[in-house]
Amino acid sequence: MVKKKLKTFIIGITFLLFNSISNANPNLDQWRESDKTYKDLINEGFDVKSYAINNIETANGLYILLFVTVLQKDNEIYECQEYQTIDKMIETFDMQLICKELVQPYERGLGT
Repeated sequence: MVKKKLKTFIIGITFLLFNSISNANPNLDQWRESDKTYKDLINEGFDVKSYAINNIETANGLYILLFVTVLQKDNEIYECQEYQTIDKMIETFDMQLICKELVQPYERGLGT
């Protein structure tokens, strides 16, 4: 009798856990894109809280550099990501910068 109740309990818990995981919304995001740049944020009084760099060497000899900077002012937080593609002579082929603001989770839609 105890085994049957334990088995039913375990099956019930497993079902509840699986059900809550399977209902997760993959379109939720907490980082909203911004038009602001590093300079804009520094001029507004944001401080750099962390900085990281990573590089990837591609098969054709190019390097992709990724810089990630987190800036904060009071309760406002931005994460800026800068991507650079360079060659062995350190000539830049491509560079992109995007800053995102930490916001309450929202559902991403097309074009957001």
